[in-house]
Amino acid sequence: MKHIIFTILFGLSLTATVMAQPGDRAKFEKIEALNAEFLTKSLDLNKEEAQGFWPVYNTYRQEMNKLFKERHAARKRAKDEGSPSSVNGLNFETRMLETKKRYLSQFYQVLPKSKADRVYPAEREFREHLINQLKERREKRD
Repeated sequence: MKHIIFTILFGLSLTATVMAQPGDRAKFEKIEALNAEFLTKSLDLNKEEAQGFWPVYNTYRQEMNKLFKERHAARKRAKDEGSPSSVNGLNFETRMLETKKRYLSQFYQVLPKSKADRVYPAEREFREHLINQLKERREKRD
């Protein structure tokens, strides 16, 4: 039953997201809430684990988002200058990997190893689920 409710909420949020105007903060917050719910269930976090995990995870997400924005701005600048190959993508990839390694060690401090090891795969699974839902919605519209 919980799975059905999650799927319905997830579907509704995706529909709203597809129809949303760029920069619509409320839609972004809905997806973030679904991500939190998905991670909580995937990692099977109890109350104590959640209290330790979420502050670390939120800081990790902020740092990763900063890197994504930085990479996007660098690509845009390079494109505007007519030299997209001048952006050193490996530098950003390296920084992202270093960030993930650093936060994994912090996840080990607040979660059992078996759960900490599932954080990044669960994130990837959530993104893949989002992408699949968007593809399905586009195919239905076409």
